[in-house]
Amino acid sequence: MGGAGGRCNRLISTVRAILAISGLLALGPAFSAAAQTGPAQTPAAPAAISPAPCELHIWPAATTHTTFQGWLQAGAIDGARRGMRGYPDLHSDALDTANQVRLLNKIDWRGAFSDPALVVVVHTGPPGPADDRARTSRLVSDSASPCYREVIIASSFVESEVFSKQSVRILGLRKRFDGTASAPANFSSMSEAPILYSDDDKAAADASARLDEAVRAAFVVAVNKFAVMQSFH
Repeated sequence: MGGAGGRCNRLISTVRAILAISGLLALGPAFSAAAQTGPAQTPAAPAAISPAPCELHIWPAATTHTTFQGWLQAGAIDGARRGMRGYPDLHSDALDTANQVRLLNKIDWRGAFSDPALVVVVHTGPPGPADDRARTSRLVSDSASPCYREVIIASSFVESEVFSKQSVRILGLRKRFDGTASAPANFSSMSEAPILYSDDDKAAADASARLDEAVRAAFVVAVNKFAVMQSFH
């Protein structure tokens, strides 16, 4: 009986081994395929193309005018320049076109437009008397940048009234073009800054030169104010 039982147990073991080997052979192709198939490869994305930088073109006013309101003066434009009695010289020549261009180059336009890559071009002369809000085309017609801005100092004044500080007032126009064929978004406003000219300045030997510099400094402040205002529109 022991011999028959041993043979039976060996037969059962042999059958089990054959069945196990058969199962492994059946699973072999699946294991091989799994080993050869890795995770799906994602195609490399093309390198991102940097957009063209925004352009900002700036134009000065044709001239700087004056107004004076006195006891007998009714605020005529350019009274001193026209030789009218009682109208003082308000040093508007300190803001001729050349000086405006120099001062406009001092403005932090990249900061005002929150764009450190902004391409800033200050033009050497005014755009022309016919320019206004109704214009829908770019002044720089050969610019193809989809991001294009214009700032125009439409007018500049040195103002004075009896018992009031002198000041510089500008009227600025900003046009924003987004896209080469888009109509512009317009913003225009006046901004003003006092001319800081003390009694000590008036008594100084170079009083006239100090007043010129004070007028120019007020112009820079007024333009900076406009630059900030336009950023909200």
